[in-house]
Amino acid sequence: MKTKGNAKRGISLITLVITIIVVIILAAAVILTLNNNNPVENAKEATFRSDIASINEQLNLYALNELAKNDGTFDITSMNGKVSDYVPGVTQYDGELKVEQGKLVYTGSDTKRAQMVEEIVGKTSTVEVGGLKYNKPNLSYLPTGTTKAVKWDTNNVESEIEIGAADLDTSWYDYAQKKWANIYTNNNGNKAYWVWIPRYAYKIDHPHTTTAEQINIKFLSGTSNVASDGSSIEGYTIHPAFTFGETQLSGIWVAKYEASSSDPNKVTSDGYTGGGNTTALQVRVLPDVYSWRAITTGNAQTVSMNMTSSGGSVGTDSNVDTHQMKNIEWGAVAYLCQSIYGQEPWNNPYGDWTAGSYKLKTGYAGASKDTVNLAEGNANLAKYNTTNGVKASTTGNIYGVYDMAGGAYEYVASVLNNGNPYTGAHMKAEHVQSNKVKTEYAKYYDVYEPGDEEKEGGAYYGQGGVNLWNSGNAESQNIIRKRLTAATYANFANKKGDALWETSNVHSYYGRYASGTGNWDWLQDTARDSASGGQVARGWNADYMLVGHASQPCLLRGGHFSSGSYAGVFAAASIIGSSGVSHGFRPVLAVGLEL
Repeated sequence: MKTKGNAKRGISLITLVITIIVVIILAAAVILTLNNNNPVENAKEATFRSDIASINEQLNLYALNELAKNDGTFDITSMNGKVSDYVPGVTQYDGELKVEQGKLVYTGSDTKRAQMVEEIVGKTSTVEVGGLKYNKPNLSYLPTGTTKAVKWDTNNVESEIEIGAADLDTSWYDYAQKKWANIYTNNNGNKAYWVWIPRYAYKIDHPHTTTAEQINIKFLSGTSNVASDGSSIEGYTIHPAFTFGETQLSGIWVAKYEASSSDPNKVTSDGYTGGGNTTALQVRVLPDVYSWRAITTGNAQTVSMNMTSSGGSVGTDSNVDTHQMKNIEWGAVAYLCQSIYGQEPWNNPYGDWTAGSYKLKTGYAGASKDTVNLAEGNANLAKYNTTNGVKASTTGNIYGVYDMAGGAYEYVASVLNNGNPYTGAHMKAEHVQSNKVKTEYAKYYDVYEPGDEEKEGGAYYGQGGVNLWNSGNAESQNIIRKRLTAATYANFANKKGDALWETSNVHSYYGRYASGTGNWDWLQDTARDSASGGQVARGWNADYMLVGHASQPCLLRGGHFSSGSYAGVFAAASIIGSSGVSHGFRPVLAVGLEL
């Protein structure tokens, strides 16, 4: 009996051990599933990825064959419908995939599969032209028929390519030869030219100096942080202009010229402002027209966003976004310009100070780099497509971006986050609360933090009842202003890619001359007589750097038609954001899934 009883206990122990093992196996299976390491699911994902890559390749081969058969005249955007119409034998995916304007699109409800399709299709965005690899221009989601790729012959005569064919054609760009990709959108008669800035990382060997140097650029693959040529990017900075909120971009489209309007000949009391302070007009981006000026920075943001409206140049907001150029986006163009893929542009000198005849036109150069103040009709004015005119672009040829030196000062979407009332007065009202940018709209602005002493509005309108910025006599006030400006400028080091701190190491502050309370200038000394003149801080290429003004929270870039050697892609100045007759802007177009 005893033996029998021990046998029973032995069986129970074995059962217990087996039960524990089963529980451990089941727990491990659950953990693997929760950690997304389920072998069955992994196998399904691998199969799906492989199938998508194969289907995508076969779609491209189909389009290439049709182009070859039709002497390059086949419209790729006519490819619409089921995948099996173009790739026989894949009917199992007809319920969750389709071909839309020649591109493979996921239509199912599985978020993970949608991401895989976008990732795999996006990987085909890298091209090699002239031995250089980079992201080809993103034409996805842009309206067919109203969007064209643009190229020029050796005489700078323009021709266009349907975007379907352009997606497989590289004849219209070659970044190794400083030929940046160009398109135009033209909805409702509002034409806008755009230039493609591919995603890249950069390295400045000697940042925070006043001596300009060639910036090292490595183009990146798709929306990744991997160099297109497979090399290491150690020591490089991923340029922040290609991160838009939570979305990574393969590149951005920037306006080729300063913005103009649907009423470019509009005249105000100041002269030809090209539009004025209104949101009722549509943005155009054209050469040889009066630029849109006398508009607040907030209204510039509004009309830039309106380009995706039904009446705007782009005409759709589906997976596209237009907005006023941010400071880091300006920096992305400036840094590419300062690399082997671009060159320092000549000034646009078109303009004069004649009362009632304030005419500034887009896309012009003068007889030399720093020419200034050429009134309309001057024989030395050179249009964008002439021998001298192309030197005003960021590439030194017609394929670059114009008006980034001279022309009008350009508002960029940025703000000094010190609670200044001008922020609420002049920026887009719905984007601002308590004179600061709302969190939900932060992706549309570069927000700069002032020094600790200035935070919470202490410098401008009083902390504890003390208005630091405007306190005391000339000398003591200047000491305070210099200290506050220095603290703000030091914080600029926290922003990368914006062509401020990295491309300068000096700054001025805005103060009073010791000889008279009515005389003001940008100074560096705390006690300076007006007879000695101002002290304009200069950064790279001797461009002015007038930033950190506590009571001027907005920012202008590029200089003015009269700025001469002070103007350029690295020029910057603080401003209140109002509708100055000298102040213009330019938009940016972003393309990506779920923008």
